[in-house]
Amino acid sequence: MNELRRTSPRIEVEAMCWEVIDGHRASTCLAVDLSSMGVRVERPYLGGQRLREVHLELEVPGMDEVMWARGDVASDWLIPTRSPAGGPLGFMRRTGYRLVLAATRDLRTLQEYVFETDRVRRRELQRADELLFASCYTAA
Repeated sequence: MNELRRTSPRIEVEAMCWEVIDGHRASTCLAVDLSSMGVRVERPYLGGQRLREVHLELEVPGMDEVMWARGDVASDWLIPTRSPAGGPLGFMRRTGYRLVLAATRDLRTLQEYVFETDRVRRRELQRADELLFASCYTAA
């Protein structure tokens, strides 16, 4: 089995995503986790069957652009919650999709966004750690 997560970082995001079934938007989701080859979405659980594949419209964060892709379900969980986001049944559905088909340009844009965002976030964390370490010496 190919471990895609080992070759691509995952970043936390908040982006709109729509699942398209039979040519119609079936549900609106929130993309919460993104890699260059996959996306994890959350939405209130309203019942229904588990899908094997779905067409996705993903709003690429930081860009005014919507990406179209076909995704295969890699994981699907029901998470109990008491928040209003849980819908009438009190569950959030968290689904991980592996992106299997999309325009080459869109996949390249997504890959660049993920790697660059990860690099910037790691650099910011490293600087924060350095400042934290340096501040312990200045309080003498």
